[in-house]
Amino acid sequence: MVAGDATAREMGAVCTAIGSGAATVQMPVGSGMTNGHGTAHGGAIFTLADIAFSYACNSGGVLNVAAAADIQYVAPAHTGDVLIATATERMRYGKGDRSGLYDVPVTRQGDGALIAIFTGRSAQIGAR
Repeated sequence: MVAGDATAREMGAVCTAIGSGAATVQMPVGSGMTNGHGTAHGGAIFTLADIAFSYACNSGGVLNVAAAADIQYVAPAHTGDVLIATATERMRYGKGDRSGLYDVPVTRQGDGALIAIFTGRSAQIGAR
């Protein structure tokens, strides 16, 4: 799944760690990822967190998709910053534990500043 992720590849997002229910992805903020304020576009930050969420919820070998996600932006990021999204499964729930809840803080490499907090909910749709 990681090797075939064209969006991650195009954005320069690289998976640096993956384990059971967890994944870490980092991405440099490029000049083409900024908004009219000159800061990292919220969509780029959301996509980074969503990539980490996707890898984490599929790390167990069972096919999962996103059922819902939201994000709170805490601080701006700028061109040249390297952002790190660390997805961790908080819990499995529902009939047969087919749903999952994941926390994905996005931080800035270097000073560790919190940039955003993403929460994702996954739905298991089958086995691979």
